[in-house]
Order: sequence, then C-alpha cells, then structure tokens
Amino acid sequence: MELNPKARLIQALLPGIAMVEDLSGARRGSIVGENIVGTAFVANTDGYFLTAKHMVQGRRAKDIRMRTTYSAMPGGGYAMSPLPVEAIYPHPIFDIAVLVVRKRQPITRMALMMETENPVVGNDILLVGYATGTDLVFCDDVLGTGSAKSYSPVAFTGMICARVPDDDRPLELLAYDCSTFGGNSGAPVVSIDSGKIIALHLRGFEHHVGYGIPIDRCTDFVTAIAEVHEARRTQPREAARRPRP
Repeated sequence: MELNPKARLIQALLPGIAMVEDLSGARRGSIVGENIVGTAFVANTDGYFLTAKHMVQGRRAKDIRMRTTYSAMPGGGYAMSPLPVEAIYPHPIFDIAVLVVRKRQPITRMALMMETENPVVGNDILLVGYATGTDLVFCDDVLGTGSAKSYSPVAFTGMICARVPDDDRPLELLAYDCSTFGGNSGAPVVSIDSGKIIALHLRGFEHHVGYGIPIDRCTDFVTAIAEVHEARRTQPREAARRPRP
C-alpha cells in the first residue's frame, strides 16, 4: 500500500522521537509511559536531543530517561530501549534544552533535515509527539489509572497562521492552528511542503493553537553545546593517558 505524503513524513520521523520520563518519583513497577513529562527528538546523531526547557527545568539528569519507541531499523517495529540522560543543557533565555545521551544514534533516527529558511505563513504542518494527561481515558480503563495515554507518538496537522512575539524575549514564535496535548512540549513541527523540521513545539493554548520556536534558533544552540560537551567527554580520557609523576 502506497503511503500519502503525510504518512511518509510521519513514518520517517517516528524513529527519531523520544518520550521524556521523570523517574524521580516513579513507583516500583510503573509501566512505560506512566511518567512522561514531554517529548524530545534527535538533533545530532552523536547523542544530542532537543526538547522544551520547561519540561526538564529543575530536574536532574540522573532522574531523566528517554525512550525511542520505534526501532531505527526500517520496518523494525517497536523498540522500547531506555536512553539514560548524561547531561541537561538549558538555554539561558529561550524555552529550549539539549539532552545528551551516551550512545550514538543511528542516522535513520534523523531521517528529516532541519529547515534553515524562514517558514511561510500558510504552510501546512505536522506536529508529532507523545501525549499525557489527555482525554484518552480508555487507557486508564484498560490498564489502570495513571497509565500511558499513548503507546506511540500522536500526529496532528495544522497550518502556520502567524509569527508572534514571545513575551519579553527577543524572539518570534510560529503560531499554528493545531491540536495539542500535554506531553507534546518538545515535539518536532514539520513542514509538509518541504518535508523538513521547522520548529520545536513549546506550548499550546486551549488544545487547538500551538506555539513553536523556529528550528534555526535550536540548531545553533545544539552546535554550541556539542562543542562544549565533546570537549568534556575527551578530558577524562586524556587525563587517564597522562603518565603519573
């Protein structure tokens, strides 16, 4: 069966999207997805993920875990392997953060490129992220109260309807008419026309309007963080190789 353009984009995107879980207060025996606080996605295959800062603000790296629920192998189905977070880097001004994991990610987790040009008002978009605290209460009926509200990322469609100022920050956000759920923060926003990631979803309003930060602001931050973190990764190895006096 041939997939339509939206379905092809979603299928390409799914392996690179991760649920972000906070395990600091997790009960023993909690199920996968019960502790979702947001969404993240691969920004650099060396182990760097982008998410919304407010989802991880004040949390310790050792308490955060990510899961990519889709295998990186084409047609590989589900893969619930956990990804322990090595470090959290919040942006000093914007509502974005970089999560670093130890394991290098397959290139297939980054099948969609990042858009560098300014998105145009009127472009159709996809928002794909995990959901928690939604109205999908049938999950509670089947698995018990507090169960995961989605077993995989949920996809929504909309259109870029405006560029708006972000409160007092020196930044314009993209506004789109799109359904949003709690847990979608940190999700990638994709242009259906270009097939590229154009924004990182930050928040929604009354579950039918979303706001995202243009992805070029995010990629610049990832590049800067990668330079800093890779230098820190090599320091212990260099110290170990130095001869002792």
